[in-house]
Amino acid sequence: MRITDVETSVLRIPTGDAFGDARATVSERFWVVVELDTDVGLRGTGWFGTWRVPDLYREFVDGTLAEVVVDRDPFETGAIRAATREKTQYYPGEVGFSAPPRGAIDVALWDLKAKAADQPLYRFLGGDEPSARAYVSRLDARRDEADLATLHGDYADAGFTAFKTKLGGRSPSAEAARVETVREAVGPDADVLVDANGSWTVDETVRTLDRLEPHDVTWVEEPVPAYDIEGYCRLADRVRPAVAGGEMLYRPERFADLLTRGRLGVAQPDLARCGGVSGLLDVARLAESHGARLAPHVYYPVAAHLVSAAPSGWLVEYIPEYDAGDVLENAPRIEDGRVHLSEAPGHGYAVSDDARAEYGYET
Repeated sequence: MRITDVETSVLRIPTGDAFGDARATVSERFWVVVELDTDVGLRGTGWFGTWRVPDLYREFVDGTLAEVVVDRDPFETGAIRAATREKTQYYPGEVGFSAPPRGAIDVALWDLKAKAADQPLYRFLGGDEPSARAYVSRLDARRDEADLATLHGDYADAGFTAFKTKLGGRSPSAEAARVETVREAVGPDADVLVDANGSWTVDETVRTLDRLEPHDVTWVEEPVPAYDIEGYCRLADRVRPAVAGGEMLYRPERFADLLTRGRLGVAQPDLARCGGVSGLLDVARLAESHGARLAPHVYYPVAAHLVSAAPSGWLVEYIPEYDAGDVLENAPRIEDGRVHLSEAPGHGYAVSDDARAEYGYET
C-alpha cells in the first residue's frame, strides 16, 4: 500500500455565542482536514482545529509536507513522522506552527493502518473496551453563576459524572463561589475539575485551592503557565487535588520534567500539537511509568480510542463548543457520560459531504 495523494481542505464553523476561558474569546472555529489516499482505495483522515490562519496551514501541508508523505507506505509511521519533523526543523519550526498539520497526518496514517488491518483503532492499539469515560468541559468563563448551575446540571441529568469549569481572573472567594455552584448542580459524587489556563502564580494557586477545599476538586489544570516547570515543582507538595497539564506541549518528551520533577498527576497531551496518535501513545507510556493518568486535550473522537486502549487512560475531554461530531459521518455516540466508539475499521470517521457543502471555506 502506498500513499498516492494528500488532500487538504478547510471548514469554517460559526460557534454562535462567543465563548472563552481566562485568556481568550472566540466566535468561530476552523477545521483543517488532511486526507491521505492510497493505491488500494483506502483513505485516511486527520484534522485539527484553529482559530486563525487556516489558509497558511492548507498551503503549508500542500506545499511542504505532502512531498515527504506521497509514495510512502502508511505503515512507515515512524519514518514519516521523522521526515516531517526534519522537514520543519528550521522553518517554520518543528515545535510551533508545523505541529498541528503533522499531527493530522499522523492520525490519518493510523486510520489507514487500522483500516488495512480491518480493525477499529482502539483494537488495533491493543484495547478491548469500546467506550471511554468523558468529562464535559464547557468554556464557561463568561457565564454567571445562575448559568453555571443550569449548564452543568443539564449535563449531569444527561449522565455525565465529571465536569470541568474555567477559573482565573477573580478573587479566591469569587472562584470558590463558582465552584460551589457547580458542585451543587452536579451532586456530591461527581468529579469536579477546575482549569485556570495558566493564569495564576504559585501563591495564587495555593490561596485559591485553599478556598476550594470544601468543594472536593479532583484536579486543578494548568494553574501556572505551561512552561513554568519550577512553578509545577513548587506546587507538587502544596496542593491536595491532582495537578493536570500538558495541552500546550509540542513534543511527548516535554512531559518528562512535568511527570518527574513537577509530579504531574494527569497528563493532557493535545492530539494535534503533540504528534497525533503516535505522540499520544508516547505520553500514555510516560504517564503509566510515572503513575500518572491520561486525559487527552480535546479531539475526543480519536482521543477516546487512545484512552480506551492505554493502561493509563482515564478520561477524554468533550467540549460541546469544539464538537467535531456535527461535521463527521458516523460521529461517535455520547451516552451516559461515555464516548462510544465506532466499530468500523480505522478511527471510524470521515468528513461528511453535507458539512463540506455547508462549511467549506476558500480564501
